[in-house]
Amino acid sequence: MIALTVFRISDVYQRANLAMNDFFQQTAQTEFQKASQQLPAAKQFQAALTHSFARYDRLIASTIQTASTKPACQAGCAFCCYYKVEVRAHEMLNIKDYLCKHFSAEKIQQVQRDAEQNAAIIRSITPEQHLTTNMKCPLLQDNQCSAYSVRPYRCRNFHATDAQACEQSFADPANMAIATGMIESVALAADAHSQGFEAAIEHKGLDARIYDFNTALLEVLVDESCLKRYLRGKKTFQQALEVE
Repeated sequence: MIALTVFRISDVYQRANLAMNDFFQQTAQTEFQKASQQLPAAKQFQAALTHSFARYDRLIASTIQTASTKPACQAGCAFCCYYKVEVRAHEMLNIKDYLCKHFSAEKIQQVQRDAEQNAAIIRSITPEQHLTTNMKCPLLQDNQCSAYSVRPYRCRNFHATDAQACEQSFADPANMAIATGMIESVALAADAHSQGFEAAIEHKGLDARIYDFNTALLEVLVDESCLKRYLRGKKTFQQALEVE
């Protein structure tokens, strides 16, 4: 009887895992196809990304609505804006375009100074140390993301179900055992969608490398050749740290 019960429980988990895998594959494939259709030429990458963000927002909203657990994230809670962030070239180029359109020259200079300070620290520590070091995002202002509508997928994908644990993690960044919690279905949908878009970018022959956010932000603000390299399918950032 015990052996049979264990088999049945194991079988349930196996079916659940298969269902989740099917959902992931279908979600990623759907986004890949839609993004690919909106990328007839490299120059359309920003429009394609904007459409992808809109689809993502609808997907995550509907997934949260059906989830039994809800995110604890609220406006003004910015503990996660001190975490290590990774970014794709198309996302950073999109952010630069947003900053040039919506930020004053003085505000952009402040962002650049903050990115320079962060980059200096990042280049002096190991990637492992970076994970356990609080570092304010240059785009965080008054505990709000100043470029929220164009924030990268890595930021969009993060959520927590325990606000107190987020605060504890911020206070003790070296303690990797603190679990802030997540909604499995939301995390699965978020990862699948973002990976679908990134696969479309790579399929188009564009730069699909992963870069450190701060060093990429600093480079895109000072090097006008980044966009040209990206559109030619070259490595977009020559100085920014690449994430393996």
